Amino acid sequence: MSSEEGKLLVGRLNFNTDEQALEDHFSSFGPFLVVVVKDWETQPSQGFGFITFTNAEHASNATKAMKGDSLDGQQIHRDHADKSTGGTRGSAFGAHGHGGSYSKGGGNQG
Repeated sequence: MSSEEGKLLVGRLNFNTDEQALEDHFSSFGPFLVVVVKDWETQPSQGFGFITFTNAEHASNATKAMKGDSLDGQQIHRDHADKSTGGTRGSAFGAHGHGGSYSKGGGNQG
């Protein structure tokens, strides 16, 4: 199994939701790694993150069971990352999907 098979994109996060909140919310489905994507310079959440389960079945179970769930007062959206990002790691949001890094893109930022 590739790590992409067990990887979920979790969107519509409250900007105050952190990794610990996601760990607590998804912990009943099995072991995983979690990253909330943050702005490179200012550090607040960008409103989405990635959860990578060690088992793809756990990811599928979490996706089905958490349909319509809310976290920190916000209804969250979760789907398999490969579907949401077009099969490219983080391309839909400019995230690299590892270590919480974020690419601003767009040329001149000055």
